[in-house]
Amino acid sequence: MSKGARIPLRYLLPLTLLLAIVLVLLLEPRRMQRSRELEIERTAAIVEQVRSIGELSSAGFYEELVLTDRDESYFSELMRASGLSRLTGSGDFVIICKGRVRAGFDLTKIQESDFSFSGDTLRLILPPVEILDVVLNPADYEHFSGHRTHEETTAILLQAKQRLRSDAIREGILNQAELSAEAHLRRLLSAMGYREVLITFSKEYPFRPGE
Repeated sequence: MSKGARIPLRYLLPLTLLLAIVLVLLLEPRRMQRSRELEIERTAAIVEQVRSIGELSSAGFYEELVLTDRDESYFSELMRASGLSRLTGSGDFVIICKGRVRAGFDLTKIQESDFSFSGDTLRLILPPVEILDVVLNPADYEHFSGHRTHEETTAILLQAKQRLRSDAIREGILNQAELSAEAHLRRLLSAMGYREVLITFSKEYPFRPGE
């Protein structure tokens, strides 16, 4: 080919296409790497924002209990059998308790692997719902009758807390907490620009729901 020769037109288009393919092959790994970096940055930012909520209390339960610790001593049984307990008292220890139970999620347990993205759709797996606490303050119970030592009274109040917890679970506080948390987090994450937010719940309870 002479110095001033030109590439025939019939070869120009294939060469242009070949050059475009080479450029795409060279630039695509960089584009994919940058896309992955942006995805990692976005995930980390969302995880940090959700974790910053900390403890999400999303359901509550209130109950008033009357607890009786029966006096099983021989003297008390004799007094009951004779009918004298109506005059002197049975010796049973009775207190009235007003307790509160909170259920929700510890969002600090969320990991980056719990999030996945597809376009403008976000999927999130929440950690197991928990009973966050059972509150029974000294001002929440009233001594009605009978006498017990401080240690015995403390043990009875512990039983009251266990009953409050069981009653709350039986009344569906865990399901209520999931529904409320789902609505709250969907609003939060939708405000970040996601058209669809799909939330699922881990069912690996740290206790049996019937406990």
